[in-house]
Amino acid sequence: MKKWMAMLLTMILFVTAIPFAHAATTNFKDVPRSHWAYEAITKMAEEGIISGYNDGSFRPDNRISRAEFAKIMIAASGIDLGSARNVSQTFEDVDRDNWAFLYVERAKNYLTGYKSGKRYYYKPNENAVREDIAVALVRLMGYDQSKTSNTSAIDRFRDKSDISKELRPYIAIAVDTDLIKGFNDQTFRPQAAITRAEAATLLYRAKEKLDETKIVFPTEPTQPKPEEPKTISISDSFTDEKLQKWDTDHQSGSWVVGGQKVMAFSENEKLYHYLLPLNWSEAKTSSYELQVDLTQNGRGLGGLFFNGTDKQATVVFLDKDALYVKRMTDTNKKDMTSIAKVPLKQQKSAKLKIKVSGNDYSLYVNDSFVYSQEGQNLSGTKLGLYLNRDANADFPEKLTNFDNFSFKATLK
Repeated sequence: MKKWMAMLLTMILFVTAIPFAHAATTNFKDVPRSHWAYEAITKMAEEGIISGYNDGSFRPDNRISRAEFAKIMIAASGIDLGSARNVSQTFEDVDRDNWAFLYVERAKNYLTGYKSGKRYYYKPNENAVREDIAVALVRLMGYDQSKTSNTSAIDRFRDKSDISKELRPYIAIAVDTDLIKGFNDQTFRPQAAITRAEAATLLYRAKEKLDETKIVFPTEPTQPKPEEPKTISISDSFTDEKLQKWDTDHQSGSWVVGGQKVMAFSENEKLYHYLLPLNWSEAKTSSYELQVDLTQNGRGLGGLFFNGTDKQATVVFLDKDALYVKRMTDTNKKDMTSIAKVPLKQQKSAKLKIKVSGNDYSLYVNDSFVYSQEGQNLSGTKLGLYLNRDANADFPEKLTNFDNFSFKATLK
């Protein structure tokens, strides 16, 4: 194991470098102590695994191509290249005359490719990107077969949608096992090119796990495919006036559709909280999220509820100057238990989102994170739309309307 990691580090970090003729230095003029990768680069240099350029630089921002990365993988795995005579061409853009042909063909089970119709492409001259190396590390460490993928691990990233869909189970494992991390701005940047500094850090991190991990490279490697978790997805743009996607038998208040938006009211003066529960299986989930667009012409006071039972629910709603999180125990009681108040300037239109993962939840307004809680009892399965009675104080001149609801859940 140590042998392949040393080979992998050496190949990556020497792809474009000219090594010193003498012993490697650990003091690179372009890697000061303040550099984010200083520790990884320095320790790898101290062990003689990496080196720099003749001018005393390390050039941490130099990039690595996908073809070079294929060669690195072969060097690391110890796979015999053999002859190209009996090797079929997989990729349209890497033919037998390409220097990287055998490397790409032998390493394709560890790397990522592209499919267009019935044809496959490798794009050998493009930069290797962060999601590429994450997949490779997961496979090399054997985690794709020894670990369970929980894609909720990547929900924290604002750019989750930029991660290739087929690679998300691998990225989730890489994040869960600390093989790769995100950035302070809550992004993962899956399509960002891998640099020498990043390669040093990622592989140094993997090297630290060697004592607890063993892998066997098959003679004829087969491509593992993590099982995608079962999911539920429900959306409603309120074109159906009968609200067939909702449990109207258990609603509180009267919910009606008008102009492809839904609103609520009640003539019952004792009713303070209007709830419209979603009609779903209420199965056990590992994670879920729900969101809705709000149009607020008055005070607002509209939002979502979750973690609900027959009598209680956690409600999240927007007022004119804040987002509120409260626990409601009775729809006929005005007072609720306050959980949080987050100052926010009210906007006429706002998107409210709740993400739940295990015993944690986080809240977003217009896709910006605003609040979270961890270690909560979130066993309630009822969820849906919420409106406070005071939202209709100036009815019908000023209303709070709901539109574009969506719900996604990953089942256990």
